Formats: sequence, C-alpha cells, structure tokens
Amino acid sequence: MNLPYKQKWIVLEREDYANYIFVTSAWQGFTVMPKAWGFENSRFLSAEYINTACNLFIPYYEYKRLSQSYFSELFIKPKAWHQIHKDTEKYAKLLIKTSAKLKKVNVVKLSNKELLEWREKIDVYNCEVHDRRGFMFFIETVENLLTNYLHQYLQERIDDLHIKKYSSAKAFQILTTPTKKSIINQERDALIKIALIKNEVRRTTALKRHAKKYEWLEYGLQGRVLDYNYFVNELKQVRRIRPSKLLQKRNSEYKALPKKQQEVLKLLNIHPQHIEIFKIAQDAIYCKGYGKDAQFYSFYCLEGLLREIGRRANLSLEQVKFLSIDDCRKALLKSKNLSTLSNERMKYSLHFSDRGQTIFFHGPKAKELRKKLKFVDLSKRHTDEEQLSGQPAFAGFAKGRVKIINTPQEMVKMHEGDVLVSHMTNPDIVPVMKKAIAIVTDLGGITCHAAIVSRELKKPCIIGTKVATKIFKDGDLVEVDANKGIVRKLK
Repeated sequence: MNLPYKQKWIVLEREDYANYIFVTSAWQGFTVMPKAWGFENSRFLSAEYINTACNLFIPYYEYKRLSQSYFSELFIKPKAWHQIHKDTEKYAKLLIKTSAKLKKVNVVKLSNKELLEWREKIDVYNCEVHDRRGFMFFIETVENLLTNYLHQYLQERIDDLHIKKYSSAKAFQILTTPTKKSIINQERDALIKIALIKNEVRRTTALKRHAKKYEWLEYGLQGRVLDYNYFVNELKQVRRIRPSKLLQKRNSEYKALPKKQQEVLKLLNIHPQHIEIFKIAQDAIYCKGYGKDAQFYSFYCLEGLLREIGRRANLSLEQVKFLSIDDCRKALLKSKNLSTLSNERMKYSLHFSDRGQTIFFHGPKAKELRKKLKFVDLSKRHTDEEQLSGQPAFAGFAKGRVKIINTPQEMVKMHEGDVLVSHMTNPDIVPVMKKAIAIVTDLGGITCHAAIVSRELKKPCIIGTKVATKIFKDGDLVEVDANKGIVRKLK
C-alpha cells in the first residue's frame, strides 16, 4: 500500500475510546463497497490509537472528494439513499436478532472454530450496518454540508415569505425529527407504563423484566451495564411527575409530529425535491441511532464470547478487543501468544485501509510513520475567544457553567444545570447529558450522538463548533442560543 505522505491529512473524528472490533472491519469495508450501493469507495481510511483513545483520519483531498460526491448524490440519486436507509434498518434488525441468539449460547462448550464462526457472523452484520452510515458521516462530521445547506435553504424560504411563526432552527428541528420511535424512547414509554401499575408486587416484577431487557442501553464501547437500582431510581423520578399525564403528552407529541411537519412544508412552500432531501435527513438520523443501538447491543451480547476467546488465549477482555478476526484465528487455531501485540496496539498503533486491505503498525514504527503525515487544522480558522458558532441540533436557549467532559472518569464534575461541552458525546457519558441544561460539541453533524440524544432529552444543543473544548474552560459562564447556533461567554 503506497500511502500519500506528501498530501495533507484531516482528522475526521476524535474518540476518547475505541477499539479494533468497532473500527477495523468497518473502515476496511468502506474502501470496497458493493457497486450495487451506488456510491464511491473511500481510500486510505486510517485510525490512530493512543492509550485506547482514537483518531480517525484520511487525506484531505480524499475527504473533499467523497463529501462533495455524497452530498451531490442527495440530489442526483435520492433512490440510492432511500435504499441505503432501508437496508440499514434491515441489517440492524438482523444484527439484533443474531446477537440475541448468541447471548443464549453456552460459549464454553463451543469449539475454537465455532467461536470464530460466531465472531465473524457478528462482524459481518456490524459492517453491513456501520458502513452504510459512512456516507452521511462524510457529509456531516467535519463541515456539516447538509446541515448548513438546509438551514440556509429554510432561512431563505422564511425571509422570502416573511414567515414569523418559525425560525430556521425550529423548522429544521421539526422537519428532520424521525417519526419512528427510537429504542431510548421505547424504553422510556415502557418505564412510564410500569409506573402506572398500582400493585407493588406486579410493578416490581415488571421493573425487573424491564431492567433485564434494557440493561445494555449505555453499554457503548466500554461496557457499562445498568443495574436494577439504576432503573429503580429512574422509576422513582417518573412517579414523581404524574406518569399518566407524561405518557399522554409523549404520545400526543408523536402523533402530532407528522401533521406539524406537513404544516411547515406547506407554510414554507418547500420544493418537492427538498421535501425528499428532508426525508433522507430524517431517515439518516433514525438509522444512525437505530444502527448504533444495534451495534452496541451486539457488543453487549458479544462480551461472553470475547471473554471465552480471551480465556483460551490467555488474554483479558480488553486485549481481545484490540485483535482483528485474523488475529483471533491465529490465537485460537495456531496458539499464537498475542498478549504483547495487543498491549502495544492499545498503547500506540495505526492502521490504514485501502481497496479492501488493511495494514497495521504499532510501537516505534507506528510513531515514526505518524510523523510523516501532515494535517490540516480547521480550528485555526476560529479566532474569537468570547463567542463561537455551530449548528443547532435542538433549538432552545440556556445559561450555565461549562463542564468539559469527554470520558466517564470526568463525569463527577457535572452538576444539574451545567452546560456540557465535549469533543463528541457517546453513550458512556449519557448520565451527564441528562444533567446538562445544554450541550455543545466540537465535532458532529445531524446524525451524531449529541444531536440524536439532545432530541430525545429535549435539551438545547449546538454541534460542530470545532473549538468549544479549546475556547472554554470548566466554570465559564456561557449563554447557549441554540436557536441561532451561538455560544457566548458571559463576563
């Protein structure tokens, strides 16, 4: 593989934790997608791991080529986009179904070959789900091409027609909100219904079933399993706020959403082609959330199998997470000792994927190679240290003290009413997202975790500021105007 060292590179995403199971196969698959999908393949997709934190990067010219191509195809190939989302949902369901089967298997009794077969089967479905998210990821994550375009389009319609009822942020929020309920919303509705059970014995029994069904919700990549006491406390909070009225309000909001969307489309006289693009955006948001939930559920179900691989290969669970399928094959079928390799990969490693192949580097060789790569720093474009802008993900207005949180270990800083500022949120820090009065991120687009969860929680949210974690510090008093996409430091 001849890497383009002379070209500038760009960081697509910074994760405070990732592993090879989540990244490598999907990254490789995105460089060799089936022609039937109708989209161009990427090249030179790369990942860097530093003490399990992860940076995803790509040559800048390649990013520009792909993001512009995928954005153009929103207008040229809407049917291809609709098919991508239809297939994402199909494979997410298959992934959930297959993972649930694995959860019931006694992995101790499986042969080494059978362990590998299950590992590969789950990986295939994960890639089917993960890779189909890549197109909107490229459009949105760095430069928010679709979000910017749709906000501008809506503002033009509002100005031309002299509309006072809706801001562009509010219209955008309505038109891109999925009409299908997410798993998070399904869990919340189910919990409210349990709160309505008057008989204490029946209520406790129902809650225990509920806790077992949804204990994986914050599993993410680091494996947090919610215990029964978590759901007991959640139920107590629900019972304090008249659950019957809460459920009625939630149901009425969902029923009213399609009508409200039609009202906005009619009021702003949205062109049919743009109606289709809003539908694509809406489906992308739903599929991103549902697809990631399916993946995280699969990792929850996969844990027992990974532990068994580790037991047989004398590796910890975390060490197994930094092995590829080929590595697992060597460990189980050829008795290779991969403990040192895995530790080195966690500490510092790189991998590059191109045309369906992946090459791996770790230790000094990886660091030497990394020095050859020069990066574009988009954050240098921002010079104002008192105010910054991004894209509204959920409209609203809030004031509060900044708390910069990127990892679960930092969550102790957060108090009710603080403003959460993060590189990019993930399931591991959902507890502080619930406490936050508003959410601000450096990176992300309309399908990012912060955008999706802020809609669920109805919290003002601004994404894609590029530099919020650099400009602000813990304790800063800020004003978050998610109607205009502006965060301002107050004196």
